[in-house]
Amino acid sequence: MSKKNRDRVHFVIIFLLVSFNLRMAFSAADPLLVQIMQSQHIGIGSSGLFGLLPIMSLGVAAPLGARLVEWVRPGMLIIYALLFATGGVLWRSTGGIPGLFGGTIIIGLGLGIAGAVILGIARQAVPEHLPELMSAYTACVSLGTAVGAGAANPVSLLLGGWQRGLMFWALPLLLATGAWSALMLKRRREHTRQPAMRAPMLPLLRQHQPRMVTLYYLFRVASSWLLIVWLSALLRRRGMPPIEAGLVLSLSTACQIPSALLAGITSHWLGGMNRLMVMASILAVIACWGLLELPLQWWLVFAIMLGLGLGSIFAVGMTLIAATEPDEAGTIALSGLAQGIGFIGGGLLAWVAGLSLQLPEPDLWVAGLYTLFTLTGLFFGLSCGNKTGQPPTGN
Repeated sequence: MSKKNRDRVHFVIIFLLVSFNLRMAFSAADPLLVQIMQSQHIGIGSSGLFGLLPIMSLGVAAPLGARLVEWVRPGMLIIYALLFATGGVLWRSTGGIPGLFGGTIIIGLGLGIAGAVILGIARQAVPEHLPELMSAYTACVSLGTAVGAGAANPVSLLLGGWQRGLMFWALPLLLATGAWSALMLKRRREHTRQPAMRAPMLPLLRQHQPRMVTLYYLFRVASSWLLIVWLSALLRRRGMPPIEAGLVLSLSTACQIPSALLAGITSHWLGGMNRLMVMASILAVIACWGLLELPLQWWLVFAIMLGLGLGSIFAVGMTLIAATEPDEAGTIALSGLAQGIGFIGGGLLAWVAGLSLQLPEPDLWVAGLYTLFTLTGLFFGLSCGNKTGQPPTGN
């Protein structure tokens, strides 16, 4: 293997290690929310705000990352962002109620900045394999989310409480920071330091393709967040036992991993990214209606279908962001724009849609709104590929 190929493999491994950590510290808090509420005497209203903070802070962080690269080199900015997020994990674990909320915001800002900027670095480092790399990126983010959620309770019990259980997740963040720092040190020694750059976002709003990518991402977030927040509650309302209702989301998250990982191969097999978007969107919509309207004994089949559909939808979204712009600065700008508007707008849209739970037959309303969000996102996603048939690959 040539030195160039060894360096690329080294970069990909560390890139995926960082990607694995981009949601894990968040998802580890969700299973412990009941314990946290009881320990800190947090009411239902405050717990709802606590659940909304991650997506809002990620939305603020993404465009902030695109601005910060004007003063800090992208590679170094990721180190600072990961350390900042690690500080948030420690404060969340030890700072009482202010730490819970403030630490969560800091975690979101740190991980959001890192997640926005690292896509541009990947665009520059491995331009000819972006679809495959973005599939692996999405799979690692999903895997990290599943590991955080699945291991949260056992880790908390092992370490003697939710505070130490939450503090544990600073360790994988520090590991990722150390690995990325070593990569940046090696690049510095080889005189391949990344310069600071300008990554303006506003000019992208005047261009068709970046606008369509941003709107696709917005409705992708809105549809997925709607189910993340409300699906378990609706299933329990239909009569499903709490353990099985929670397992539906866990299983669908697990099924996103192979689906995302194989998105590039599936797209090639189907004959293009547009066909993958259509197939995945239809699969996710059918699964949503099946879970909310059809007999509950079919939940296993529909949970798997939902995960397979969402994994491909997520992978397509990241590929569109990473492959649309021709260079690193443009990719960082588009990442900041799409994720900023997507997380904030999509989160608020899902929150407003959640008000339909107060209406008669809320499961029907949620399924209908999920379908509307998904198909609207599909429309904008297909518009991204109208000129070329699929996102550019950088070749």
